[in-house]
Amino acid sequence: MFIIVATKGDLKWISGVFQGEDVARLYMDLIPDELKEYQEFVQVENITYPFYIIERQESPFRFLGKAEVISLFHNTDVSDDEDEVHFNIYTIDSDYRPKKPGTDYMGILRHDHVTNEFIAMYREEGTEFLSKRRIF
Repeated sequence: MFIIVATKGDLKWISGVFQGEDVARLYMDLIPDELKEYQEFVQVENITYPFYIIERQESPFRFLGKAEVISLFHNTDVSDDEDEVHFNIYTIDSDYRPKKPGTDYMGILRHDHVTNEFIAMYREEGTEFLSKRRIF
C-alpha cells in the first residue's frame, strides 16, 4: 500500500491512499508546491484492503489489519475522563484521494471516535459491535 502522509506543525493528515505505486506517484505530482514540503510518501508492506488507520493525538498514524485492530480494542482501557477520545479509527476499503491534492479531507472517510462508551460497547458485544459500526 502507498500512503501520502502530511505533517505541518501540530497538524497531520492523510493526503492519499493507493494500492498502486504508479497511481500514487502521479497523484503526488498533482500536489501544489506550497503543500509538497509537508508530504511524505510511505510504503506499507503486507497490508491490503480493507485496512485501518489509527489516529492518536501526538502520535504518528498507524496502519493496521483486522487482527491488530481487535488486539488494539482488547488492550484499550477506559479512562477517568468520560469525554476522552482514545483514538480515531478510519476504515479504508479502497483508494482515497481528496479533490484538492495534498489537503486534509479525512473527515469524508468512514471513521469513528473511540471513547469510553465505544470501548464499553465493544467489551459487551465484541467484534459484532465493530460489524454493526461498519468497521468490519
